[in-house]
Amino acid sequence: MPPFIFVSVGAGLLSAVLYGAAASGMALSLIPIYLSPLPLFLAGLSYGGVAALIGGLTASAAITLAGGPLFAFAYFLSNAAAPIVLTRVANWSRSVSTEEGPAAIEYYPTGLLFTWLCGLGIIIMLGLTLFMQTREGGLSGWIPQIIEIDALTKTFVMAQVQAGAEPVDEALLRQRLISLALPGLGLFWAMISIGNAALAQRILVRLARNLRPSPELLQMYLPVFMIWPLLAGTVLAFIPGDAGIFGSVMATLGAIPYFFLGLATVHVISHRLPGRGFALTGFYILLVVLGWPSLLIVGVGIFEQFANLRRNYTVYKP
Repeated sequence: MPPFIFVSVGAGLLSAVLYGAAASGMALSLIPIYLSPLPLFLAGLSYGGVAALIGGLTASAAITLAGGPLFAFAYFLSNAAAPIVLTRVANWSRSVSTEEGPAAIEYYPTGLLFTWLCGLGIIIMLGLTLFMQTREGGLSGWIPQIIEIDALTKTFVMAQVQAGAEPVDEALLRQRLISLALPGLGLFWAMISIGNAALAQRILVRLARNLRPSPELLQMYLPVFMIWPLLAGTVLAFIPGDAGIFGSVMATLGAIPYFFLGLATVHVISHRLPGRGFALTGFYILLVVLGWPSLLIVGVGIFEQFANLRRNYTVYKP
């Protein structure tokens, strides 16, 4: 039996254990579940997408035995789907002839990896939206069942009252929390996937077990069609009901590739700034503390796609 089979199965079992830690009620149990995709990324980025697939199926089988098929299905969509798809496409490569000598190997571009992640999230969300139409209440009725919307609403209202502020409309607040819940979860899912993929690649590079070089964020580009999910999601978000919730998730996922393109642009342009390290440190502090500058970075990414600001900087080599 090939060695990668043992690695794949072991990665799947470890991923299942990390995911199951959240259901154990242990202290700090949320930390392991955030790292649940990591073993699958390690397997996929070192042995290929098939290894991630075997690991994901192994973990799903183990979770099915321990918690039932619904628990396993939730695991597969939230923790296994992204490693399986991304490690599969990340290892695609082709030979490119060069003038200097022998053909070079060109790996799948960084920007298209973000495109696959965005597309995967939209497909999962579309399937969930269509499935929930068969249930009473649809998405709007299902969200309060998985997230304590009513408790969050009452907590916020009580905090407003204790602070002496004018109380908000509780029904309106509840509806807003419902509409923001899934876009927040979609954003969280995407960032956890990106973080685990980057961590896995960094570990494998240190161990010299990586199949491909690390993606170059500064030189990433996005296909032009990526603007359409963002625009379509933004328009749908204004429609009441489940269509609006789906649109909000689509817009959120569609903005993520442009956010990273905007960060790449900021890093390239900052090479001409004196005290670049201090400037970038202050930039990231503001980004984390305030949050809303993220929207500006998305705008920078959209502008960069059509204006190509980085072409005037030698650090950028498309």
